[in-house]
Amino acid sequence: MTRWYADYFTADYWSFARHEYTAERTAGEVAYLLKTLAEHAPGRRVLDLGCGVGRHAVPLAEHGHDVTGVDVCRWALDQAGAAAGRAGVPLRLVEADLLGGGPLPEADAVICLQAFGWGDDGEQLRMLRRVRDALAPGGLLVLDHSNVDAILRHYRPTARFEAEGTVFDFFRSYDTLSGRSRGELRVTYAGGKVARLLDDVRLYRPPEVAGLLAAAGFDVLRADAAFTSGAAVDLDTRYVQFVARRREVPRPAVLDHRSPASGTLDLRSAPDEVEYVQDVLTEVWSGLGTGASPALPFPATAASPAALLPPTAASVAAAAPSSAATPVSSAGSAVGGDLLDLSRDYALRDPYGGERAAPVLSRHFGTEITPDRVVAGAGTTGLLAALSALAAPGTVLCTPYAHPDLLGWAATHGAELRVFDPAAGDAAEVVAAARPSLIVVERPGVLGDLLPAERVAALAEAAAEAGSLLVLDEACAAYAGPEASAVPLTSRLPGLVVLRSLSKGYCCGGLRAGFAVCSAGAAPALRRVAPPLAVASLSLRFALRLLSRGDLLTPLRTALATAKPALVDGLRDLGATVVPGHPALPWVVVEGTPPDGVTGKPVRPLTGGPAVTRVSVPLSAERRAAFSRLVGR
Repeated sequence: MTRWYADYFTADYWSFARHEYTAERTAGEVAYLLKTLAEHAPGRRVLDLGCGVGRHAVPLAEHGHDVTGVDVCRWALDQAGAAAGRAGVPLRLVEADLLGGGPLPEADAVICLQAFGWGDDGEQLRMLRRVRDALAPGGLLVLDHSNVDAILRHYRPTARFEAEGTVFDFFRSYDTLSGRSRGELRVTYAGGKVARLLDDVRLYRPPEVAGLLAAAGFDVLRADAAFTSGAAVDLDTRYVQFVARRREVPRPAVLDHRSPASGTLDLRSAPDEVEYVQDVLTEVWSGLGTGASPALPFPATAASPAALLPPTAASVAAAAPSSAATPVSSAGSAVGGDLLDLSRDYALRDPYGGERAAPVLSRHFGTEITPDRVVAGAGTTGLLAALSALAAPGTVLCTPYAHPDLLGWAATHGAELRVFDPAAGDAAEVVAAARPSLIVVERPGVLGDLLPAERVAALAEAAAEAGSLLVLDEACAAYAGPEASAVPLTSRLPGLVVLRSLSKGYCCGGLRAGFAVCSAGAAPALRRVAPPLAVASLSLRFALRLLSRGDLLTPLRTALATAKPALVDGLRDLGATVVPGHPALPWVVVEGTPPDGVTGKPVRPLTGGPAVTRVSVPLSAERRAAFSRLVGR
């Protein structure tokens, strides 16, 4: 289907527009653009969206910018190409619908002048997100729009303009509910020829455009009136220019796990932790198909050792259900009890895992947890992804070295990220003033600090008062034991969500099993955005059986009591400044980069501040010996 704007900006339209867009007006707009680009753009590649006949693109190219013009109208592009030829400047031209779905060329700056509002709000938002994706880091957007406040103050349903024997009649109607102006430009030439051009434009107020920019991932630097830098926008401002910068979105943490340089000791993670839980993991896995623990609603029968092996084609065929096969219970739990049945279980009656997990979690953390307060997810990562949907519109308060995943997703949704110190005495006051949508605190954080329970309580109460949620990411808190968790606080405090998983210490990240334990009023909000059935029944049973064993990480903490001080002393001998952190945590933090020969995991602060590197404690005899050789001991 041809959109109205594809047939609008033709020679007939420009027979009028050349009288409105005079050489003097164009020169003033170009001067504004040159000044703004010089102040804020990180480079000279400019993308002109809706470039028309090139009245901005060509002068920018004349001033040394590398310009690409995009427009849906072939006639207008031909005029722009001819203008560039007369000026003797290079100009790339692309025929494309701005509201289409194709990628845009990479640029340091994008300008979009009098080409906004052609579609609906969703299309405009998607276009702005495509613009953000096309911009280089630090890239700039100059977006001009017609201010409906000023238009309606002088609104006339009809108007006439005559020039050089041609009559231009305008017929307009404005729909208050949709914010759209629909009309017709009727061009009557001296010889009697009549052209009719139909338009359908969404007119915005400046706050609406600012909201779309935020939702698309931009930070607005300023809004100018009438192409004048610093001029205040008021009700009579007909044309408003937003100057916005691409918001930098934290990249996923997993991207930091790349192969280290050859010859270095890789201490980004601690794969040797598994030595301290391997026996328990093997024992639990071996008994996984042999019956349910008392806490788990899985009636089961004994499984043969062959059930623990990957199924062959013959075994799958032999186990395939017939019309007389053992049925699946109405609760969705596999009646057969062996691993094959469990892998087929589809827990429709317990889609968020609360019924199965709550009894085990209650015993593990020593507090009563009802099923309606539990949401099982695909690890903490899956739960963080769900929570990010609650972040926008609004502000997310986070720590300087926060885990980037939720923050990146939240920023992509349009949330603003703001750093604060949850341990500061005025943290609750900061929450009250910011009224954020989410507060995200890692407990423990990268620096190895475990926020005290009384500070957690104060933040949770402040969050509830502000209509927010406090999300405690306790993915690493298992190292310190169940008694160190803030999970019990969810039984008595509002506005609190505590995330747990079995990746750290338990070495079972591949299970993709995590739990959100929520305050009574917080779980419904999370369940609205979290995918149901996110954890396979097989993974969930294995995870819960591990947790039902109590604290399994005491042997690891015993090993850390000697291995961690040795790492701290060795790094200091190599000249590093070390922050040891909590003694139960299997890592330390080095200011800046680690010494030569050691590869750690870099942690980037969200806003300024010193860069740090997380260095894992070598635990195996082999890795400890390698570190000792590096230190020269």
